[in-house]
Amino acid sequence: MRPDDGADKRRLGLDHAAFETPDPDATAAFYERAFGARIVKTEGHPVMAYIGNMGFAFHEEGGPGNHVAVRMSSEEREELKRRLDDAGVDWEERDHGIAKGVFFRDPDGRQLEAITYAGGNDPRRR
Repeated sequence: MRPDDGADKRRLGLDHAAFETPDPDATAAFYERAFGARIVKTEGHPVMAYIGNMGFAFHEEGGPGNHVAVRMSSEEREELKRRLDDAGVDWEERDHGIAKGVFFRDPDGRQLEAITYAGGNDPRRR
């Protein structure tokens, strides 16, 4: 689905891997002990464990499901939605407050999210 238009000028990057867990705090604490992750808890959001420029999002069970998120601009997200439509791939957009995400599945059923933060970056990453 990637257009072949010469140089790749996109600013895509892995943003986070998300997992549902019965105890997000305990899981995040394990990542803190094992990797020295910086833990961030924000009301209404998953418990985040940041390791370098990568985040792990630990949701309570019944959340959005396990997925991998790719960060992109709002223009790139709109283009992705068009390409998904052209390919007949179902998607759902969700507003996270601090970001908007487009959720869809790859051909093997893995859930992916294309995420765009309101200010360009995840404000919890500081």
